[in-house]
Parts: sequence; structure tokens; C-alpha cells
Amino acid sequence: MIALVVVLIGLEPGCAPPPRPPRPVVLVSVPPQAWFVEAIAGELVDVVVLVPPGASPATHEPGVATMRAISTASLWFKVGHPSFPFEAAWLEHLLAENENLTVVDYASRAELRAGDDPHLWLSPAVAAEATRELTEALAQLLPEQTAILRAHSDTLLERIDEVDQAVQRQLAPHLGRSFLVFHPAWGWFANHVGLHQIAIEHDHKLPSLKHLAESVDHAREANCRVVFVQPQFSDAAARQVAEALDADVVIIDPLAADWDTNLLRAATALAAGFSTS
Repeated sequence: MIALVVVLIGLEPGCAPPPRPPRPVVLVSVPPQAWFVEAIAGELVDVVVLVPPGASPATHEPGVATMRAISTASLWFKVGHPSFPFEAAWLEHLLAENENLTVVDYASRAELRAGDDPHLWLSPAVAAEATRELTEALAQLLPEQTAILRAHSDTLLERIDEVDQAVQRQLAPHLGRSFLVFHPAWGWFANHVGLHQIAIEHDHKLPSLKHLAESVDHAREANCRVVFVQPQFSDAAARQVAEALDADVVIIDPLAADWDTNLLRAATALAAGFSTS
């Protein structure tokens, strides 16, 4: 009877344990950035991706639930490049929703903001630099967890280096080669590994017939036998080019959430394409 009374008392609403305090909300612009935050902070934070998987940064608009998360967020790990369309369209509006939001902008240096390719995270060197800045921002957000965050960050930096070395080894026999893409998203990756990217899309628009013909000629001269497309864009023009070149069409997604395996997947696809030409 005593044990039963103790159990019943414990079930009384007034005796329930206090609710856990909410975890800090960390915003990221694209899915691969979430991979970095989760690798460092794990369950210490809640991550909200502003441009979710499958959405296009050029057209996506945040919904009601996302706007609610923005209003309570503590940190925003943004892309920071002026050519990233989602941030260009929504940055000021989102910052106005939350005046207390701390922004981690690892692309503040001029050399990272040059050109019109905002896919900075596809360079392992830039990814390592961003990891260090993100770690310090998370440590300021969660000072009592600094040791854990920095230990996780060290592990993440080791993984970035492993991926970098594996990619470099796989593509080393093909230094200086060119590869063909529809949307010019792989420039930072190409520069890092010593390759050249040829893009079918022109000025963020579908190519004119003249530009399409020039792309075919350029790709033929470079002996490109694979055309890489991403799922956020129509592949109709890419398939036209591929048919003219007797080339294969391969999907690789620069916005894939699994950053490490995605870079390895891209390197494998590129190496296979080069090996057949």
C-alpha cells in the first residue's frame, strides 16, 4: 500500500518533473550546412533548414512554421555569398523578424564573395574554415558545452580532411580536365581539385540556341562524355547537349544533406566520366 501511494503521488500533476528548457534554434540556409551544425552540436540544438531538401534556392519561400522558428532562433549559419538567391531575396526580411539573431557569415572575406558561384561549401578548404567559425559561434551560444563542441569540431575537421584527401586521390589522374554541368554549381569544388567546369546554363537562365551550340563545341573539344545535372532544375537542355555529344546524364546534387558522402559520390562520378573519354 505504501508503494502504491508513492506511485500515485508521483503521478499527480503537481509532482511531475519540470519540463526541459527548449534547445537553442540554429538556422542554416541549405541542407549541407545542417550536416556541419549537427556534427558539432548534435542534440544540443535544434536545426532548421531554410531551403529544405528538394527546394530551389531561387524560388523557395519560407512558410509559417519556418517564420515562427526564425523569430525564436539564436544563430543563423548563412551562406553569405551575394549570388545566393534565397538570402539575396530574404536576408533583410528574416533579420527584421529577429533582432537578437546572431549571424555566422564565413563568406565575409572578399575572395569568398568573388564571382557568381555561391556553393562555397563544396570546397573542403572553405568547409574547414567555416567549421572553425561555426564552432566558435556555437561555443558562445553554449559556453558550458565548449569542451564538447570543440572535441566534436576536431573530429569533424578530421573527417573533412579525410574526404578531401580521398577526393584528391581519385581525381589526381585527371588534373586539368573539364566537365560539363547544367547549373554552374561546382566551381569551388573544381578549383579545389584542379578541374574546370563548363556550364550549359547562362547568367542563371536557360541557354540561348547560340550559347547551347557553344557549350556543345566547348564540351566536344574538352572530350566531355558526361553531363551533370541537379534535381532542382529541368534537365531538358542538358539532355539535348548530352545527345549531341553522345554523352551520359548523371545526377549529382550540390545541395545534398550528406556533405561527406556527396563529395565522394561526385568525385566517383567525375572520375568515371573522365575514364570513359
